[in-house]
Amino acid sequence: MNKQTRYWVRRLIFVVLIVMVGYTIYQMSSGGKQPDRGDVAPNFTLTTLDGKKKSLSDLKGKGVMLNFWGTWCEPCKAEMPAMKQVYKKYRDKGFEIVAVNVGESDVAVHSFMKSYDLDFPVWLDPDKDVTRLYRVGPIPSTFFIDEKGIVVRQNMGELNLAQLEVYVNEILPKK
Repeated sequence: MNKQTRYWVRRLIFVVLIVMVGYTIYQMSSGGKQPDRGDVAPNFTLTTLDGKKKSLSDLKGKGVMLNFWGTWCEPCKAEMPAMKQVYKKYRDKGFEIVAVNVGESDVAVHSFMKSYDLDFPVWLDPDKDVTRLYRVGPIPSTFFIDEKGIVVRQNMGELNLAQLEVYVNEILPKK
């Protein structure tokens, strides 16, 4: 390679690196971060499967399991029976599930809920706005929020009944 070609290759590599560093800095400064333990859970409003508008702030005073899921997701399907069990056991003790469906139609979600005989609340996020707000990557992703609206725990991946029992007891309202 001659001197002139090396000069331009070096300049091109330098420009590409500058652009990549700039993009990384932009992403880090503008994107926010995923809510973590000790953070106030970001509020949002979605439409429920039964057509009502609900906000996370409506559930202040309750322990909330905020679960992001999809009907096509095998780990999501696997954790649904355990979620049903803890909901039945703890809903009268100040516990609420907000199962946020990520990007699917209400018809698909309704059919899924019926086929699995699930009765906990489902909120629809068709445009994935809340999924982006919470910076959810893989699903299922779950945030456990206490009665004051503080994130106590987050879990990326499937949950089993034993884990749910422990995590739900951490967020039940103290009386």
